[in-house]
Amino acid sequence: MTKKIKQMLMVFFLLTIPQTVVAHAGEQSLLSKFQGEWISDGEAFGQTATSTMVWSQALNKKFMHLEYKITMGSEGKSSVFQGTAYYKSLGNDEYSAFWADNIGDLHPITAKIDGNALVSIWGVKGAKLGRTRYELQGPNLLSVTDWIKKGDDWRQFNHNIFSRVKTR
Repeated sequence: MTKKIKQMLMVFFLLTIPQTVVAHAGEQSLLSKFQGEWISDGEAFGQTATSTMVWSQALNKKFMHLEYKITMGSEGKSSVFQGTAYYKSLGNDEYSAFWADNIGDLHPITAKIDGNALVSIWGVKGAKLGRTRYELQGPNLLSVTDWIKKGDDWRQFNHNIFSRVKTR
């Protein structure tokens, strides 16, 4: 009987492990495409701006780290918004994360992969609640769109197309 139980457990593990590996492989595949430096010239918050992002693995590859920076205005009269996030895979294309920025905001994040995009819901319902969509539009283009929740509606407040910075 013990041998039969061992065989059943072995079959169970053989059937479930590949599904877990495939789920994580899909997630890592998309996020690995985010890795690197990205830049966008355009507008942010109604001003001319240069935005940069750096995605990298962090802390023994347990997290994906995002550094985000927007420099707005002209030289001599510029202001900077910057933030950082750490994303941890929960499996099944889902992530838990947090965001902190130089305004002093600290937001919890839940995120999910949607095709070629990572969709992050940040903040707290009933307070400040937002959504950001990071969508690959090719190997060297990444679209980032931000919305804020106002009443029952989502209001877009930022959109940029980032180009991958070529490494030398």
